Amino acid sequence: PGIERSPGGRLWATFYSGGKDEGPDNYVLLIKSDDDGVTWSEPILAIDPPDKIRAYDSCLWHDPSGRLWLFWAQSYEWYGGRCGVWTTVCDHPESDTLHWSEPRRIANGIMMNKPTVLSTGEWLLPIAVWASRQSELNRVDAERYSNVFVTTDEGQSFSLLGRADVPNRTFDEHM
Repeated sequence: PGIERSPGGRLWATFYSGGKDEGPDNYVLLIKSDDDGVTWSEPILAIDPPDKIRAYDSCLWHDPSGRLWLFWAQSYEWYGGRCGVWTTVCDHPESDTLHWSEPRRIANGIMMNKPTVLSTGEWLLPIAVWASRQSELNRVDAERYSNVFVTTDEGQSFSLLGRADVPNRTFDEHM
């Protein structure tokens, strides 16, 4: 699950649900609260890919301009070995009428923690391609690390900046 507070005090929460366990029935939900968490809305956004594509491990983040980003992972069944980090952005998260951008894929992998903004204005995103024993199908060997992606144009484009490799790791949840 993830939580974020907008500058005006609106709380946002995201989590995944669906199915009996982690697997292809998982989908991501987004809810909000305008009374400091006393009450919460019904789901206002659902990410539910078709067929055996799973949506999970969502993350909320307000960028320096005040836009609200919702990131999540998508994978074939439990973990197809590659996954993908997806995002949609709300330019005016305090508005009564919310408009979200078309979802787009940023990179292979999973991002479980918020981006970091550097003093230079660059944003760093912690994105991992897991070295799981269950990732033998469709794996992307050259990317199976704790990766850092960067954007220098406030999220218009993203590129690989660097990576770390920890021996005998399975699940990367780095920041």
